[in-house]
Amino acid sequence: MRKTGNPSRTGKSHAKGSSAIGALPLCLGLISATTLPMAQAESPSATSESRNYSIAAQPLYSALSALAEQSGVQFVYNSELVEGIQSPGVSGQYSLEGALKGLLSGSGISYRFNDGNTVTLQKTTTLEPQSATTMPAVTVLGLAPGNTSDPYDKSYTVGNSTTATKTDTPIMETPASIQVITRTVMQDQQAYRLQDALKNVSGVQSYHPFGGDFENYVMRGFLQTMANYRNGIRIPFTKFDLANVERVEVLKGASAMLYGFSDPGGMISTTIKQPSATPYYSLEQRFGSYDFYRTEASATGPLSKEHGLNYRMDFSYLDAGSFRDNMGNDRIFFAPSLSWDVTPDTKLSLSYEHLEDNNAYDFGIPAIGNRLAQVPISRTYGGSPGMKNNTHNNLIDFRLDHRFSDRVKLNAGAVSSQYDKYWRSIYLSRVDETPGSTFGNVRRNAWFGPEKSESLTAWVNGTFEFETFGIKHKTLVGGEYYNNRMNYQVTDIRIGTINIFDPNVPTITAAQIGQFENAPYAYNIATEYTSKAFYLQDQLTLWNKLHVTGGFRYNWIDRYQYLSWNDDPYKQATRTDDLASPRVGIVYQPVDWLSLFGSFSESFGPAADYADGGNTLYQPFTATQFEGGLKTQFYDGKFTASMAYFDLERTQFFQDPTSDNIFKSVPVKGKSKGVEVDMQGQIYAGLSMIGSYAYTDATITNDVTTPANVGNRLPFAPVHQGSLWLKYDFSEGWLNGFSLGGGVYTAGRRYGDAANSYYDHAYARLDLMAAYRRKLGDTTLTTRVNINNVNDADYFAMRSRRSNLPAEPMTVMGSIKLEY
Repeated sequence: MRKTGNPSRTGKSHAKGSSAIGALPLCLGLISATTLPMAQAESPSATSESRNYSIAAQPLYSALSALAEQSGVQFVYNSELVEGIQSPGVSGQYSLEGALKGLLSGSGISYRFNDGNTVTLQKTTTLEPQSATTMPAVTVLGLAPGNTSDPYDKSYTVGNSTTATKTDTPIMETPASIQVITRTVMQDQQAYRLQDALKNVSGVQSYHPFGGDFENYVMRGFLQTMANYRNGIRIPFTKFDLANVERVEVLKGASAMLYGFSDPGGMISTTIKQPSATPYYSLEQRFGSYDFYRTEASATGPLSKEHGLNYRMDFSYLDAGSFRDNMGNDRIFFAPSLSWDVTPDTKLSLSYEHLEDNNAYDFGIPAIGNRLAQVPISRTYGGSPGMKNNTHNNLIDFRLDHRFSDRVKLNAGAVSSQYDKYWRSIYLSRVDETPGSTFGNVRRNAWFGPEKSESLTAWVNGTFEFETFGIKHKTLVGGEYYNNRMNYQVTDIRIGTINIFDPNVPTITAAQIGQFENAPYAYNIATEYTSKAFYLQDQLTLWNKLHVTGGFRYNWIDRYQYLSWNDDPYKQATRTDDLASPRVGIVYQPVDWLSLFGSFSESFGPAADYADGGNTLYQPFTATQFEGGLKTQFYDGKFTASMAYFDLERTQFFQDPTSDNIFKSVPVKGKSKGVEVDMQGQIYAGLSMIGSYAYTDATITNDVTTPANVGNRLPFAPVHQGSLWLKYDFSEGWLNGFSLGGGVYTAGRRYGDAANSYYDHAYARLDLMAAYRRKLGDTTLTTRVNINNVNDADYFAMRSRRSNLPAEPMTVMGSIKLEY
């Protein structure tokens, strides 16, 4: 993304918490306080009076910089949009809009004027013919499709995505289901975790892995691995802080052709904010229930306009308590980045991220019989105040983008990530469910020790656009190298029996913690996964209505594992596999607002699951998916909707219910089919929405360990789930600047294991939001209050009979944000 110019300057049994209710009047007071009359700055507009402009013919990006300097507006656009384009310049008396039209003459680029003194530029598909005496007609857009790189953009939609094809492709022309959660949606809902954003996406459910120290999700009925993607690059064993996230993209279904080892239900990728040539600064303070405090700050701008060197810095600090006893989380995150436009055709980008996370391990609540144990949701069974897992994540990302011509582009890069954790955790064995005096008894265990992981991804992509016999081609040729090494050593000590119904749970003492930290290790594990791959993809367009995408990927995979459980001898296993992953899809677009699509794709995995007590690595199981559906867009792209039918089959791994070893897994084959509907955008002036519905029929088709499970539902995924969020921005009268919003999130019954031995009931949750936005000179002030789970719905993120995390009860979050 590029911005140019400078802004114009003018002079139940848990404590509901008094903290939750007490924060509400404060937040509402902050919103009300900002409605006091204040002088507002005037900013240049499209219809401003004519003035003299003198901008010579030159590359478009530098002509826009000159116009920004002379007019005081900020232009927001992706740098690739203007690469290699010459502007004829303007000279004479023009309005701002007239001067901009002159600079864009013949470029095929459209614009729209936004709040915050910015103008967003983007590609348009229809331009009227030019004549010698008239300027070309330029499409002036409303709120959408949005440019999420514009910090003042209010849109809930985007028009293009790279996640599904690794090329910049309109979503309407992509033969796959892809949902994009924009920064505006995340801001309106005050999201700071991935799960906060993903609640808006059809067919996605949160999972509770390892005390909440990782982020895991269930998609299309299948459990994902503990890895998500950043700018399309796989990052294992990490949490994403949303402080530097531009948007979250969710690609549904198998995607091995582009990404190699991957999950069949889909992939989740965050798109990171990029440095800008226009100064922009923001500072936000959030505060809420259960001692929640979060600070976010960002700054971006030029280090050298002359040399095209720009910077960005994003920062966040989190200090959060919990409605759960002895639980809490504190975190520091910062992410500096640089971009350098070496030439109009060459760009270098370098970014770094550091996250330090201290999180209390929360094993959750076990099941009794066929339901979750009837105990207060605030009750925990391990830990003590201040006992937390400590995690350090570091990431370095280097990228090169070069444009040889309008039709040939190259991008390449390398991403290195390091994960370093020390576990301080208490977990439960199986609960005694035998009627009698021991009913509810369970042994506690201490899990202490270091865990480390390092990963490196290096890649290169070439994109070639050409035409043969009237058929347009966009061909992608690429290669990728990926290596991940992980090792951990932990102690596993039995520390006595408690009863889950007894409210007097013994606290872990400092002496015990010292004992656990110095005990000999019971588990010693090391794994390595290496993949080398080549891939080829061709996107063909015929008659501007038919879009065909086909491709394949060939992978060479090496895996190594070295482990010991308790006093067992060390076991060593290696395996080498070659895998080919095809993909084909077709889109027919009979009219601009409707696309019909179908596709076939594959994925493969797992990476490190083992059989025979660790002596053998499982072969990479493949998954296949057939998908078809339709996509629509209305109101000039301001509103989009999609509906997809999918049929997906794969082998899944679940925790072994017969073992006390929480890392022992067993393979279960499942089949999932269903329908998903997603809608988002502006449906009326000022009224935006994002909604979803999923019907998921996911069943077990083969279970060698427990054949009786065949025919059961795959765990964690409800048959029905849906969401609907609405927001209205007032723009007239004394309510000008106010926004009101609310949403409902609902899901049906979910089972917690392959045996379907227990379940969590259906739920519906209500969220509300109110905000006020006002210009204070050249600064924008926004105050906001969100009340989540207003109706105090009880539901759980599930994992196993021993470990299920209750959802947060009603919480209030307020915020104050300054932007300039």
